[in-house]
Amino acid sequence: MLSVRDHGVEDYEALPHMDTTDVGDLREEDQACLEELGQYLVTTEAWERFGIWLLHKHFEPAPGEVFVEHTVREPRKTETTPVERSTFPQRALSTTAIRFDDATDNGVAVVGMEFAAQDDLAGAAPLGDGDEAVLSGIAERLRAHDKIGRFGVRLIRNPLELSDGEMLHETCDSTTRTMTCTVGQRDAMLADVATVQTAWRWRLVQGGTDTVVMQDCTAGCVRVGEGHDLAHNVSGTDDFDNPTEGGPDQPF
Repeated sequence: MLSVRDHGVEDYEALPHMDTTDVGDLREEDQACLEELGQYLVTTEAWERFGIWLLHKHFEPAPGEVFVEHTVREPRKTETTPVERSTFPQRALSTTAIRFDDATDNGVAVVGMEFAAQDDLAGAAPLGDGDEAVLSGIAERLRAHDKIGRFGVRLIRNPLELSDGEMLHETCDSTTRTMTCTVGQRDAMLADVATVQTAWRWRLVQGGTDTVVMQDCTAGCVRVGEGHDLAHNVSGTDDFDNPTEGGPDQPF
């Protein structure tokens, strides 16, 4: 049976910080793990259901808070902020991003790390017992690569109706405790050496007589100044109070 619990403060305390650690540096063993996960998701026909995300944090919730994503239609973006869990009815939120919980040996246990209301699921079915077999296989492969604390799983959704040439551009503001994902141009973001890939999905591409499994980055943080946090840049000056041009969260 699939067991799902809400994250607590300690679940985020355990995550590496994007700006103060090397969590964003993908190594060969990370790529090997991602490649095997992609092949597995295609084999199990779950590649349109689940993607993989890099376990990291920008800031932590307070006790009683959970991270909730809200979709903004114009301009297209999502905003994820910590909100008091008690302000929502028990079944009003669905988990959209999980990590595996090794604290139990009874079936597949996961921790909901991010949530969204039903209207923001964009047609994706909520996580349920029918997902247990595939999630068990993902967890097995993560453990085999010693990456259970490195990668988590995301429901594949597209509330912003991204095209194939677009991806999510992730920034955060620690002063408002808000993570914002705007729409960026895929080629420009991936060509920028400052982009840190944070989420992936897979697709099948027909190449002649062969079917090829392709890995696509779906979200990335873009380093601004000393980090991904916009808190130092909202005034329009740099760390030495010199005027700056433009904004750190301008879309690509």
